[in-house]
Amino acid sequence: MKLRRAEKKTFKSDVGMVKQPGPATAEFQMSSEDFPALPGTTGAAPTPVSTHDVKTSEQSNAGLLSNSALPITSNSSTSNADALKALVSSSSRGVRMSPDGRISNIPPGIMTDQFGMLGLLTFLRNKDSNPNLSSLALGQDLTQLGLNLNSPEVLHPTFAGPWQDSPCRPQDVSYPVPSEYIVSPSIRDSLAPLNLCRYGDDLLFYIFYMYVQDLLQIAAAAELYDREWRYHKGEGVWITRAPGIPPVQKTTTFERGTYFVFDVGQWKKVAKELVLEYDKLEARPSLPSANSAIIPPPLPSNH
Repeated sequence: MKLRRAEKKTFKSDVGMVKQPGPATAEFQMSSEDFPALPGTTGAAPTPVSTHDVKTSEQSNAGLLSNSALPITSNSSTSNADALKALVSSSSRGVRMSPDGRISNIPPGIMTDQFGMLGLLTFLRNKDSNPNLSSLALGQDLTQLGLNLNSPEVLHPTFAGPWQDSPCRPQDVSYPVPSEYIVSPSIRDSLAPLNLCRYGDDLLFYIFYMYVQDLLQIAAAAELYDREWRYHKGEGVWITRAPGIPPVQKTTTFERGTYFVFDVGQWKKVAKELVLEYDKLEARPSLPSANSAIIPPPLPSNH
């Protein structure tokens, strides 16, 4: 049988390739030529499908919330209209989320706390409006952290952390050292003890800034303190009074005058007019008692 139509126009739906009738035609009928029988089915006559069912199929495809599919059956007597009704009814079984973030139509047995799939769904929905949620729920992309994922070597020894812009420095990485290069246990007792009292200020500053988090840094700071240098905790610099120039103003909490500030960038002393608050000056560091045999106590002030 041939279809009667005023204009030919084809479109795709879940039923198949259907020809849309003209405005004067209320319904159409399908022929076996348009819909050949699938392998393994009996030759039953197809059931007519109205244009209303076709429109319902298009609307249901736009509103599906779950991954549902048409039921598969070997009985060709099941009509296409019944298949469309099953597809529309299956769309109501999916989880629905309103624009204000409320979730409804939750299937029984699913976790409803923030650790389940619904919590992940909420994170994915709000990650565009709140980028911080992306780090919490999805994590970080390792390719954006400067890591060479194609490196044949292990990355964790040189990985400084996700908040660092560069790998670990060579002095921060633990390297295996051959035993013949480890000479400290054999010559430790043969070395002369350090006497920081004989060193100048320039060498003491070098020890302080180069031996970070080392016992030598504490010893150099103690020696600088004995030489009337004071470490400013707020500015992070060493300060001392200018020789022969008393403070212009001095109280119990602060003093104002001319001071020498050691500039690390220029590596020299720079004179400045400052107001020093006593509570912002670091106290004299205390050396461990076990270090007394290596670093002797400071000499008297007349050295």
